[in-house]
This record gives sequence, structure tokens and C-alpha cells, in this order.
Amino acid sequence: MAISDRVLVLRHGRLVAERLSADTDSDELAALMVGADVVPAKFVANTPGPALLQLRDVTTPTIGAAPGLQRVSLDLAAGQITGLAGVSGNGQAALSDLVSGLISPQTGSLVLNGGDIANWTPRKAITAGIARIPEDRHKTGTIADFDLTENAILETYATRFSHRGWLDWRAARDFAKTVIAGYDVRCPGPDTRIRLLSGGNMQKLILGRVLEQAPQIILANQPVRGLDIGAVTYVHEQLAKACARGAAVLLISEDLDEIMQLSDVIHVISEGRLSPGFARGSKQPEDLGAWMAGHGFDTPQTEDGHAA
Repeated sequence: MAISDRVLVLRHGRLVAERLSADTDSDELAALMVGADVVPAKFVANTPGPALLQLRDVTTPTIGAAPGLQRVSLDLAAGQITGLAGVSGNGQAALSDLVSGLISPQTGSLVLNGGDIANWTPRKAITAGIARIPEDRHKTGTIADFDLTENAILETYATRFSHRGWLDWRAARDFAKTVIAGYDVRCPGPDTRIRLLSGGNMQKLILGRVLEQAPQIILANQPVRGLDIGAVTYVHEQLAKACARGAAVLLISEDLDEIMQLSDVIHVISEGRLSPGFARGSKQPEDLGAWMAGHGFDTPQTEDGHAA
């Protein structure tokens, strides 16, 4: 919009509209891209339930240039979206890996449903009802040459689709068909190689395989990165519905607008340190930006995140 004289809109491989930039706006273009008016997901203030997963003074090791967590305490409560804002590379990966079971605390502890966790692993995380939307849908979310059925059961084949060491492929295909139909994954069918899908449809398959398990905790790491406005709205709607059903959602995003729109409570991470929790609407973008730059962590804070 800033540098163009005219805009062409393609949808499903067809030219559907042409507009002079001066005669249109982002709302009209979004509607033309999707084929319908784009209505942002509605988020209401939720009353949080009990803490389902708690980090207590957790430290994790620094790995290469990726900082670990520095004595982080965090509660993920039922029916609440907890947003994590921060500049990329400030400990988000460590927190994501910790919740997923890929790493364990170096010091401190994890508490799940009131009980301490020992020997934390991805298998234990999945069994405990923790589901993840990974940061990179190509590298860690899918296997490119696997078909949609195989990708749909990647993280639950051993617990849901295996019987005495044998995979129930009929149940797996039925599950993939349910995800494809329920989450509008546009593809020829469940035998399609996932690398042939668009990024939005790939993300919808990941979202469906997560939400169809009715998880109690959802790790949503950059869930709408690289998606068009229609897919973004759809993903946000599904996260809101999961939260309304009582799931605890940890939303990690580098998009501050997304964090402020979706989150019931917001934390900022900087160099592995975690800020206090800020209630929705209690901070302006410039306030959170200052925390993202590292200001405030060395100043004593009151319980509402203000300087003491």
C-alpha cells in the first residue's frame, strides 16, 4: 500500500480483482484475498482456572548462541491465554523446548496438575495432554515426504493409533479425514504429500491434529507466521475456542499486536529473564517494548508489574 500505484489480487490461482492503491484499503484487500469479509476473532476476558503447568525458579543451560532460562517462574492456567512477547532469540526456544519435554530444568522444578515432574520427556508431555504448534512447520512440525495421514499422527501414533506394536492405518486415515474436513485443509486427500500444500493448509493440518486431541495445555509458538489474513483469523478463532473449553494456551509470538489482542496475561522475555505478568490492556506497546529491550528487570516490581 505504501509504495504501489495499483494492486492485483490473486485467489486460488485466479486474478479476482484490480484496484488503484489510492482507492482501496487493507480491509477491502483482505476481503478480496479471502473471498469474504474478514472478521477478527473475538476474545473476551476469561476467568482463569487452576494452574495446569507451573515453572518454579527454572534455569536451563545456554546452548550455543541461544540463551537458556534464568530462574523463570510461570503459571499456565486453565481457560487462559498467556502471551510471551520478546525479540527473537531471547529464550523463547528454551521455554518452548521445556514445555514440549525436549529439555529438562537444570535447576528449579516443573509442576503438572499439582505434582512435581521427574525425568521430563516429549513422551511424558504428550501423555500429559500437552500439544504443540511448533515454531517452524517445515523443520519441526511436519515431514515433507510423508503424506497427510502420516503427518496427522506424528506425535500420537504410539498412544492413540498403535495396538500391540501395529499401526491402525484405517483409524489413522479416518482421523486425517476428520482433520481435513473440520479444519478446511484444502488438498486432494489424506494420501497427499504434505510438501505439496500451501503454508496455510499445512498449518491448519497441524492445528487440527493438535486440537482434535482436546489437549489441556497448548503451546502455540509463532502459530500464524507467514499466513494470509484469512488463515490468521482462522487460527486465532480456534485458539480462542480451545481456551473457552478450558485449555491453557501459551502463545509465543514476535508480533506484539497479536500478543496484545489474544492474551489474557502477557509476559516479556529478555535474555532468558521473564517479566511479571501484565493483564490485558494494562500496558501500552511502548511499555512492553521497553521490557523487550531489557528495561525493568533490575527494578523492584509490585505485583501488578509497576516499579516499586
